[in-house]
Amino acid sequence: MSEPLDFSHDQVRAGDLNIHVVSLVGNGPRIVLLHGIGMDWRVWQAISRRLRRSFSPMMIDLRGHGESDKPSHGYTLGHYASNVEEILDRLGIYGVILAGSSLGGMVSAVVEAPRDVVTHRVLIDPPLTGGPIRDEATFRDILRLKHQPIERLIEYLRVDNPGAGNHLLRAMSEMWRATSDGVIEDMLARPRDYYDIDSSLRSIDSPTLLMRADASKGGILSAEQADRALRLLSAGTVVEIEGSGHAIHATKPAEFVSLTEQFAMTQ
Repeated sequence: MSEPLDFSHDQVRAGDLNIHVVSLVGNGPRIVLLHGIGMDWRVWQAISRRLRRSFSPMMIDLRGHGESDKPSHGYTLGHYASNVEEILDRLGIYGVILAGSSLGGMVSAVVEAPRDVVTHRVLIDPPLTGGPIRDEATFRDILRLKHQPIERLIEYLRVDNPGAGNHLLRAMSEMWRATSDGVIEDMLARPRDYYDIDSSLRSIDSPTLLMRADASKGGILSAEQADRALRLLSAGTVVEIEGSGHAIHATKPAEFVSLTEQFAMTQ
């Protein structure tokens, strides 16, 4: 993944951790982008160039990921969200669109911030299971394989990402290998209630967009789960992107940018 020269990198103190924050100068309000489990800020690198025409992108490596600090444990949704809250406060950022993919979408929902700080939230195919984690066996396999030769993890990830090329699969594998084991271990320690965020969904007062990927392409947010979330949200909207894989921003970038731009204009 090549990187243009106009990305700026900072380590921002959040509690007792240094969190890696990457910014790109753009036009418009700040959009804060949170990646999924096992990934890092680079999953947003390409789409951020498109987003910069309407937003000022800021990408965060969640604790335990990328170039952020990696404590051995402390990876609940609350831990992730508190870091994001502290970063927004420390940097004095207001009027943010908070967007997260998969795990990042769950964190985006759990972040506690007044409407003047987080004006809109975009949850990209989040696992709104009501509590249980998905694919427990898969995460146990990844936890084991990330310590073996990288080719084994590449071939394992290829099964669930049939359209991905070797370059992408290697990049994903490298990101998984750089992720703290505690990220997976803490999730597996609470397999039945790790994603229980009903109280957070009820308390969100900013408009929230749920993006559903195509189930036939690997989408994980079901129509039933999305409808349930809409009943909990005070101002929720759901949209399904036909033909999109789980990482909507990567598989349908034009649609993702257009929908985000339109949504950010709502009150």
